[in-house]
Amino acid sequence: MTRLNFISLLLLIGIANCQVTIEPQNIVVRQDDVTRLMCKTRTPIKSCLWEINGDLYNLSPGSLYEPLGILEDGECGIQARITEAENGVWSCRVFLSGTSRSPAERASANVTVLALPQISLRPMEDTITVIAGETTTIDCMVSNARPVPAIMWMLGDRELDFTNTQTLVEPRTVGDNTKVSITSKLNYAFQAVDHDKSLRCVTTGPWLTMEDPHQASAQLNVIFPPQPKDEMTLYGFVLGQPGDITVNFTANPRPSAVIWKLDGETELAVEPFTGRSSDPRVEVSELRSTNATSYEARLRIKSVSEADARRIFRLVVESSLMNGEAVSQEYMVRLSTSPAPLQCNPNQIENCSNQANQRTVDSRSDLAGGVGGGGIAAIVIVLVAVLVVTAVVLYARNTGRWCFAGEGESQARIDEENPGEIIKEKEGKEGPLKGSNENLNLQLAGPDGAENGNGVPAPIKEAQQQTNGATTPDGKDTAV
Repeated sequence: MTRLNFISLLLLIGIANCQVTIEPQNIVVRQDDVTRLMCKTRTPIKSCLWEINGDLYNLSPGSLYEPLGILEDGECGIQARITEAENGVWSCRVFLSGTSRSPAERASANVTVLALPQISLRPMEDTITVIAGETTTIDCMVSNARPVPAIMWMLGDRELDFTNTQTLVEPRTVGDNTKVSITSKLNYAFQAVDHDKSLRCVTTGPWLTMEDPHQASAQLNVIFPPQPKDEMTLYGFVLGQPGDITVNFTANPRPSAVIWKLDGETELAVEPFTGRSSDPRVEVSELRSTNATSYEARLRIKSVSEADARRIFRLVVESSLMNGEAVSQEYMVRLSTSPAPLQCNPNQIENCSNQANQRTVDSRSDLAGGVGGGGIAAIVIVLVAVLVVTAVVLYARNTGRWCFAGEGESQARIDEENPGEIIKEKEGKEGPLKGSNENLNLQLAGPDGAENGNGVPAPIKEAQQQTNGATTPDGKDTAV
């Protein structure tokens, strides 16, 4: 090993043995809290000093800065009660034992004294008015913060996407301490559903607690026109009985005009309310407000008729927005004499989807009638029964389990001349009837009902064996 390499090795060993560490590093502390920092080495320490923002302090018990640790164990610590002056860089200078001429080793840490910011919104109002669908810019001002906090926007319980914000950080030096001011701009198009929600600018950081002032908020007043709704079907009406048509809708501010339209000709004013109805068949109720932005319009039919069940009732709502724009919204309602359909289970998404895609039955189909679910089920059952019977009959015929008159089978008929006699025919060959386990004795009933001597019927008369042209004693033809 060369002399140069040997010296380099000694230097590396010395640096490793004399390395000083400090804990904790980069901490955030609160004023009037007691803070402790500790420097450590692998060898005993002869003496040490502490430097805060460039000022050296000789530690002593009971003073503003008290010593911590045991020098012989390689420990040099400090304990102090924090004030604004302690914000900055803290460093320890360590002199090791046995190295009288060696320079002091040192280690540093950043100590940040927490400064809670002032937070405000611009416009500086408790209620901020916006127009639904239009992009609005709102500023969040965070002043004199230390350290720099993160900022997020909350709308109700929902965090708004950071892509809707722009943040500008401006450092501000006060004396020897630096604090920051932050401006966060929110560009967002609020909707009708955001009305009356809380908009909050929230500062966040691991050093903050819920007790710290960390947010500014305002209520939203969203101006929006009457909100659209799909065509509605109201169920449970009874012909000849009175019935109420009710339409609920939302708008902000209160509508300037609300009108019922019947048959495209009759118009009945709801707002402004006159208290009179030009149509004797119906009664109009005054527009009712269920909350700040929800309204209910009601029309009573004195006696529901078939014409009402075929009619479309229209409610026209007009509003004037903050920018002077006038907006009109129409709601259409049908009546049905059927009972209301069952509500789908929200947990069964597929069933709800099928029900949502199924068009509700209107009053015209209710009155015209049609094949209901029970009729369709009966038709299906009858068709299935016919198919089953047909299949059983075909199976029995093909397997010979039942007897069927047909080609190649035995036939028995009664002689027309002598009704008491039975004639057995078989195509192709003589023999017993099919389907019998033993020969059948066909008894020919004569005038006296006698049989031959061995119990076998007497031979069939020759005249009865003829198939065509046989005549009776009175000269008439007898059909076989």
